[in-house]
Amino acid sequence: MLYSDLRREDNYNEYLRLSQNDDYLDVTFDEESGGVSAVHKLHKFGKQRGIGGVCRGDYERIVLAVLREDGHRIVLEEETNIPGVKSFDGYLDDEPMEIKAIEGSGTWTISSKLLNSVKQHAKRVILYFPKEDLYSVDRVREGIRLSESNPNGDVHGSLSDIWVVVKDHLEARWNKKATPIEGWSVWEGLRR
Repeated sequence: MLYSDLRREDNYNEYLRLSQNDDYLDVTFDEESGGVSAVHKLHKFGKQRGIGGVCRGDYERIVLAVLREDGHRIVLEEETNIPGVKSFDGYLDDEPMEIKAIEGSGTWTISSKLLNSVKQHAKRVILYFPKEDLYSVDRVREGIRLSESNPNGDVHGSLSDIWVVVKDHLEARWNKKATPIEGWSVWEGLRR
């Protein structure tokens, strides 16, 4: 059995488990890719309007579909409202993850999203760009550099990878190398 076959089987077993749990809604298994997604019934989708009048909660739904269709396991969990405690959105392939929409073109937009993700104890960050013209490899690279230079955040020590979803496809993954000196590397060409 190949690794992908093992992952597909593992994802299917997780699909069955979540399907039988009344706490999860929209449990979906993608037959073609072997990906699975689910949403905890207490997960809060933002109702504010973003780019093009789309609800920001729909950004999360788009990311969910894109990553499921790419063969990943993504589960949005309950978000607690304990004062002073920030929680991450859920799990991507069993790692705590946070989804952050990049709607502006400001210098600090990406770095502030990365630093907030660290505060929320995420290991993976999915940067969602609802418009293609907001994304560039150089812009993400600069956002990482700015966040790592911030004395209040340890992005390199906390995050394992940064995923980029642009509009309706997985564009790139940035993977942390062993040391801060080595920095981050980007895996591009992920568009189907």
